[in-house]
Amino acid sequence: MCTASWIHEDGGFQLLFNRDEKRTRLRAEAPRIQTRGGVLTIAPVDGDHGGSWISVNEHGVALCLLNGTYGAGGLRSRGLLLLDLADARSAEGALDRLHAADPFPYAPFTIGVFEPGRKASIVEWNGALLNITSEDEAPAPLASSSFDAPGARMKRREEFARIMGAGPANAARLLQFHKSHGAGPDAYSPCMHRADAETVSFSHVQVSPREVSFFYTPAAPCQRLPGETIVIPRTS
Repeated sequence: MCTASWIHEDGGFQLLFNRDEKRTRLRAEAPRIQTRGGVLTIAPVDGDHGGSWISVNEHGVALCLLNGTYGAGGLRSRGLLLLDLADARSAEGALDRLHAADPFPYAPFTIGVFEPGRKASIVEWNGALLNITSEDEAPAPLASSSFDAPGARMKRREEFARIMGAGPANAARLLQFHKSHGAGPDAYSPCMHRADAETVSFSHVQVSPREVSFFYTPAAPCQRLPGETIVIPRTS
């Protein structure tokens, strides 16, 4: 139950992410800087299982995780897999690790892999096969839902096309999309609200030639609550 979108820029990119969760889930910990494998990483931490759904590191490699269409079960949290990859020094390195990993302990997932100067790679595990494509075959936005996955994807893509089609693609339009309720706040809107679940946080990763920043607010973006930004130098 999440929505991700992105744009590429000279020497970098921007990645925006709405995290949707059941209201019964524990509150996540805000993003923090950690050293993993000798690499500075930034990621929030899930309150239930200790994993994460989005990360970026000093090399400008970012990852985001969405549940698969049939997302229940799994012997190990998918968020822990994302943290296992968070210190990858390149997108290719992250993909090599995914190829080498055993995906069977995990419930189905989609992972977006981002690096400056490169098209995003989209990794999908359906419980039987691991498939890797580029954003040409799986363009923004990525979306998942435990309520009606095909319907949510269709509605959010329609809203994305409406907003992005109104002018040049830029971060302001992406933010407008992530705040959007479409025809009304419900299970299908990018900023999702339903009786048992809602958008619980918003993340905005920016990678430029000189620095990496991570803005995070522990609420739906429509609420316009204050957030926190962490900035680290980018390492070549």
